Amino acid sequence: MPTIKDVAKKAGVSISTASYALNNQSNVHPETKRKILAIAKELNYYPNASARNLKTKRTGNVGVFVYGFGGPVFSDVLEGIRQALQANDLNIIVSSGKASSTLLKERQIDGAIVFDGQLSDDTLLHYASFGHPLFVLDRILEGPNIYPSLIDNEGLVYRFIREMLEKGYRDFGYLSGPTIAFNNNHRYDGFKQALSEVGLPHTYIQGDFTIQSGYQAGIQLVHSKQIPRFIFCANDESAIGLIQALKENQIAIPDDVAVAGFDNIVLGSYVSPKLSTIGIDHIEWGKQVANALVDLLNDKTPDLQIPIGKIILRDST
Repeated sequence: MPTIKDVAKKAGVSISTASYALNNQSNVHPETKRKILAIAKELNYYPNASARNLKTKRTGNVGVFVYGFGGPVFSDVLEGIRQALQANDLNIIVSSGKASSTLLKERQIDGAIVFDGQLSDDTLLHYASFGHPLFVLDRILEGPNIYPSLIDNEGLVYRFIREMLEKGYRDFGYLSGPTIAFNNNHRYDGFKQALSEVGLPHTYIQGDFTIQSGYQAGIQLVHSKQIPRFIFCANDESAIGLIQALKENQIAIPDDVAVAGFDNIVLGSYVSPKLSTIGIDHIEWGKQVANALVDLLNDKTPDLQIPIGKIILRDST
């Protein structure tokens, strides 16, 4: 099995120079670095990760922690993170559940991006206490080396409902996501605030962010024969399921019931009628967070931007 000594000898350089080149350090002439890397490839030599980490105190890995892999929002955020990290020669490790806690507790990553409300505050605070940068998405957590990145869930929904009030709607329902979800609860806060300012009540319908839960909610509303004139859904997927159930029961949208969602997923533009929603560029959000983390790893001041959302009115309202 080839060693770094074999690479250095064939390249005619010292072992330390070969090590710098193989670990992508900047203090090696580019031509010398190319020669060393070519010889390492020829000899089928790869640096030992454990030994490298002892020297550099870096793994080259960034952990991204989510509570599930389903749905287009997670995939878009992950894609944005992936693009930014790969552009900076960093590896992405995506994890969920118990494995996430292990990676954090054993500090197997140089930085973390957390989109998982089920990871405990103590675990996150412990990891960050060692000086590692940690970003929390749609979650409030304060502590050294912890950086929140929050969508204005409350403000965006508030503005949307105010627009619907101006259009003349007066009978509202809210189809929720899971009650433990940070983004659902803040969206509901914005919804309630807009209606309370004009003294209007509303119907609350429990959901869980999935198309199936939206469909089931629609069926239940049809059977109850008490369907609000306007239903705001906590996300687009549940809105799409709701629309399907109502249409199957000959309820016209938006003539009988208007429906809107949140996220602006691609599918919302292809359902009939096209879904009114609140748009977030989740790929760009992922890129912004990952680039800010890279800045911190390089001892630079991060550019922490607030994800921008916009109201998108289509045919369902």
